[in-house]
Amino acid sequence: MNRGSDQLAIAIAFCSAAGVALLTRQVPRLKKRDSFVVVSSAPPTDYAELSKLYEAIPENLFVHWGATAPYENKAGTPLMHSKVVYARSGQECWLWVGSHNLTGNATQGGNCEAAVLLHGTSCDKPFVDALGHLSACRGEATPYDPDVSSHNDAQREDILVIHAEGELTPDRNLPCRIHLCLDSADFDGLLSAPAPVRLFLYPRQALRHGWQDANPTAAFSGTLTGVNFTAANPNAKGSGTTAAWSAADFNIAEQEGVLALLPSGQPTRNVTTQAVLYISAPSSTSEALFAERPRVEIQPISGPERLSPIDLDMRRFFRARHIQHDQLLHIPVSGRRQVIRVTESDVRPRDTERIRARVAAGRALDFEDVPERRLRVRHPFIVRAKYRLPD
Repeated sequence: MNRGSDQLAIAIAFCSAAGVALLTRQVPRLKKRDSFVVVSSAPPTDYAELSKLYEAIPENLFVHWGATAPYENKAGTPLMHSKVVYARSGQECWLWVGSHNLTGNATQGGNCEAAVLLHGTSCDKPFVDALGHLSACRGEATPYDPDVSSHNDAQREDILVIHAEGELTPDRNLPCRIHLCLDSADFDGLLSAPAPVRLFLYPRQALRHGWQDANPTAAFSGTLTGVNFTAANPNAKGSGTTAAWSAADFNIAEQEGVLALLPSGQPTRNVTTQAVLYISAPSSTSEALFAERPRVEIQPISGPERLSPIDLDMRRFFRARHIQHDQLLHIPVSGRRQVIRVTESDVRPRDTERIRARVAAGRALDFEDVPERRLRVRHPFIVRAKYRLPD
């Protein structure tokens, strides 16, 4: 490597922290315009440790992502497995080809390794072919992209979140008590007491198209202190009864598909589930609450598929879906994308920049939904949040 004063080109499958330290010695040569390093993304490559080398040679560090197909049974998916080092000074070249990876055991005598070193000129066929192979490895790879260093501030909580329309102002006589009256038992699992509560209030008609695009006029915090099943609730198994609660200052009832904050009064006959809310203090209208923790995820990007011939006696060693007639299916990974994963319908559009700043260190990552089917059934205006992002 030290001889590559004009060009140092490397494609070696695996690079551990020890390999990064070794390559760091070569930074002056790896900074050259024609120099580059390609490593496979698969373990034992230490992807995070590569960021140290990236800081020194940001334009010349590449990662090969392998493929998702074909899958060899009990062996896994394809990857770049080359171990080639090409060094050039003027027209003089050195070529190292062997079994070594860029790891401590490989470079410090721990492994049983073998390699061949060739010396010649850049126009000699072995060096022309080697440089062509190295360039092909780089062509299949993508520039190294540091992982987002997430400083996720989402705090673990268990909060009952209620979105309701109403012009009443509970904050004038806090603390107050609210009687929640629901017409369905489908959401009884969300109402286990005791639990912290957030109540968001909206203008009339604001929730007809969901709460995500509506702006709350007020928010309050409190506690869910009790739950009651009426005789109409199938979970009560005939033993439930409707409760009138004289201590309630307000009711929340279902009206035309939304929840509404109303003056206190008798529950209607079709109420199946009742709950008692003790509202004690104003809260923030911009607090972000999530059913699942928002997080940064890395997803592969598939490249163009291709087919190649396969020996008939080799077909049984691959997954059946990767065999098409007498050919083997190849699906390369052409790169990756980092996304912020949030629960579908948990995020207001106005919250996205704050989530990026608090979860993804301000990186302009796309948002991707966690499908609702992975979550238990939820009322459109009642959610059991498990995480909160403080203001």
